[in-house]
Amino acid sequence: MTAPHRPARRARLRGLSAGRRWPVRFAAVVLLALVVPVAGSSVAGATVRGGLVERIARTDSATGTPRSSTTSSTDEPGNPLSSSPGTASASTGSGNPVTVSVDEVQAPAAGSSVVRVRGTLSTSVAQPLTDLRISLEIGSPPVSSRKELENLAEDTAAARNRPYRALSLAGGGGEQPLTNPPIRGANPVPFVIEGDLGTSARVGVFPLRVRVYGSVGGRAKVAIGAAYTFLVRSSGQQQRTPVAVVLPLADQPRLRSDGLLTDNALADEVKPGGRLYRLLEAARSTVTADEGRPTVTLAVDPTLVQALRIMKKPEGYEYASPTGKVRVPVNAYAAQFLNDIVNFADAGGAVIALPYGDADLAALVHAQKLDTVSYAVNTGQVVLAALLNRDPRQMESVAYPVDGLADTATVDVLRQLKVGTVLLDDRLLRPPAAVAYTPSAAYALSTSAGPIRALATDHRLAETATSYHGGPNAGIVLARFRADLGMITAEQSEQRFQVLALPRGWNPPDGWAQQVLGAIDSDYSASVPLDVGASGQHQPPARRGVLVYPADAQARELPGDYLDAVESVRAEAQALGPVLCQPLKATRTCRFERVDPMNNALVTATSVAWRGERMVDGVSLSQQVDGDVSAIRNGIQVVASRSVNLTSKHGLVPITLENNTNFEVTVVLAFSSTNHSRLRSPVRQTRTLPSGQKAQIEIEVDAEGAGTFPLEIRRLNLSGQALSTDPPTRVLVRSTVYGAIATAITIGAVSVLLLAVVLRLARRLWLGARRPAGAAGGAPDAPGGGAATPGGAGAGGAALPGHLGSEADADPLPVRRTTAAVPSSWSAGAPTADLSYAARRGQGVAPAGHGLDPGHRRDPDHRHDPGHGLDPGHGAAEEAGPGWDAATGQVPARRRRSGP
Repeated sequence: MTAPHRPARRARLRGLSAGRRWPVRFAAVVLLALVVPVAGSSVAGATVRGGLVERIARTDSATGTPRSSTTSSTDEPGNPLSSSPGTASASTGSGNPVTVSVDEVQAPAAGSSVVRVRGTLSTSVAQPLTDLRISLEIGSPPVSSRKELENLAEDTAAARNRPYRALSLAGGGGEQPLTNPPIRGANPVPFVIEGDLGTSARVGVFPLRVRVYGSVGGRAKVAIGAAYTFLVRSSGQQQRTPVAVVLPLADQPRLRSDGLLTDNALADEVKPGGRLYRLLEAARSTVTADEGRPTVTLAVDPTLVQALRIMKKPEGYEYASPTGKVRVPVNAYAAQFLNDIVNFADAGGAVIALPYGDADLAALVHAQKLDTVSYAVNTGQVVLAALLNRDPRQMESVAYPVDGLADTATVDVLRQLKVGTVLLDDRLLRPPAAVAYTPSAAYALSTSAGPIRALATDHRLAETATSYHGGPNAGIVLARFRADLGMITAEQSEQRFQVLALPRGWNPPDGWAQQVLGAIDSDYSASVPLDVGASGQHQPPARRGVLVYPADAQARELPGDYLDAVESVRAEAQALGPVLCQPLKATRTCRFERVDPMNNALVTATSVAWRGERMVDGVSLSQQVDGDVSAIRNGIQVVASRSVNLTSKHGLVPITLENNTNFEVTVVLAFSSTNHSRLRSPVRQTRTLPSGQKAQIEIEVDAEGAGTFPLEIRRLNLSGQALSTDPPTRVLVRSTVYGAIATAITIGAVSVLLLAVVLRLARRLWLGARRPAGAAGGAPDAPGGGAATPGGAGAGGAALPGHLGSEADADPLPVRRTTAAVPSSWSAGAPTADLSYAARRGQGVAPAGHGLDPGHRRDPDHRHDPGHGLDPGHGAAEEAGPGWDAATGQVPARRRRSGP
């Protein structure tokens, strides 16, 4: 298709597309018209924890449909078992022209029937509001159970559909005129309304409604706003329910192993107006009526105590920042906060210790890190006892796991650690039989170490108390809290001890904590210390309960692989303990200053504060300790040559031990060889080195043979634990010493050789001893140089010597010669010299007797020996010597012989 036709095609396509889409658009409009009225009618009202703000439809809009309001959940973070009641903010964004906020509900005092409600009115519409009136109405019948109370507090329709009766107001009639109507954008208009319950309302918990009527923009007068709350009417004569409040003073771990704080945020927490400051002030405001002691039980984080001690040092303290260390002066508020805790305890207030670092006890037990659990529980007791100047053994051992969540295994471990009481969420503790009322908080749980007392903490009370975060309708939430307490008392006539355990990290608005704690003291409930309520004389005996741990609670625990990594670093830090502080010489101060900070920081790395996305902060703490441990471990070095040569059986291997740390260290050097039978050395040596010093060490080794043997050197502590998992230092020992077998062979061979030499010499000496004295010489020369006599030589002649190496030079055994023919092949080669007597002596000279006999020495006394007779065969031929040719008078040439 060419370009000019393309616009026309696009136009046709757009027309077809538009024609096909109009049925879809029509169906969407119809569906929207059907859905919007249904949605508007289904949204009945906006709720606040403990109260409701009714949504009343407006008819002044173009569509005639009511406006919807925005709801906001107030589910308490950190409470996995929250019932999550739907709540809505009583703000100007609600669907009512007028928003009614209740700040306070004053129940009738004993003997009175007048109820007083105080609050504010605000509007979100621009049209003028005229002819405004307000009424106070009480619902009937009274609430029968806590379950019904919860339903009324969370369901607007259920609260609105209940029958109500208008109370008689102080000025008469059922409505009170409002002369000052609210204006959009202006400050809320306060109101106060009082109504008389009369004699018809009996003792109990009743729904209460505050309703506003008026005209919007000149239209007909209708109800344009309402709020729902509760009223508790008491006779003042019933048994009051004892309630113990546990208030944690805890913060995320901020203390590093090097003494620095991770930040300086804790300074804002403890100063006037800070979160921790407000909580402690609220606890100090509660006292018992009879003894005057504080009724609230403080659960103090030991890590918080240690951090505040650092902040109150006279020389100041340091905290870490991205740019480095920051030094700040002493913090007076930190010192005052610690003093207030001590004064609270001295006044009789109960103070219990949280696990050190608020460790995740359940996760540690599930990961089999029981040593860390023991350290966290015991160290928490020790730190708090030191602050209060008490004996840790005399302090009551009460465990409060985070959110009161612990399973059977965790409780069992706590009992083995001598914990007597554990605070658990009441949804985990189920009575053997279902009951229609709120049972006593005391339970008895069986463990392997004996029974343990479990106190069930009421989750409804805790959720209601912590649901208010500021703004209007504080009175509605507080009225719901009082209604819960009133219902507990109304359910049964007998006293049943209850526990309100507030969550860690609770940050109530200013003054709210005092209101909650003050609301407990009433005609139907009383605030008591934890130890008094648990052991009250009028309490029913503790019942055996079944502990149920939900799967979602375990899913929120710190993961096992993370705990394994932290435990690995902690094992390395613990191995440095005997190195930095020698057990026999170390003082408590040494361990407190050098070893404990590393252990403590690693325990805080397992804190519940690092659950979920905040685990990265725990990893940062662990890595900081790992860096300190590595610096100490790597500062202790063994320096040695790669190889050492030994020239004897015994030798020395020199090494150098260096201490490059800031502490005095005691190190055990362990020596080992892969061939213990060939190379022996001392097993261990212990050395103590001051900071920055070196020591020359010579290792004595014994080599049993020649070869190359590796000598490994490991660094250990006094307990035998390796300082690191790095490979040991290795030295190759080269030995040139013969082994025992080689030495024996060599000695044997030399001995045989020496024996052979000795035997040969002995034989020669023996032969020499048998030879006559004159046998070695020839006959004396003839006088005048004439012809030689037999056995001699003529003048100018010489006796025939033997050739080099011949037997003539040796002393062979004497042999008896016989006349024998000389074979023609006696000399294979040409003679080297003319050895004939004819050439040297002349033709007519007879050879000397035995002249050519090698080894036959001439005995001068031989002929004159009387015992030597004439031998028939010993004649001229014998005198001529062997091989003598009588015809020629010559001796054939001798053959050269090799050897001796």
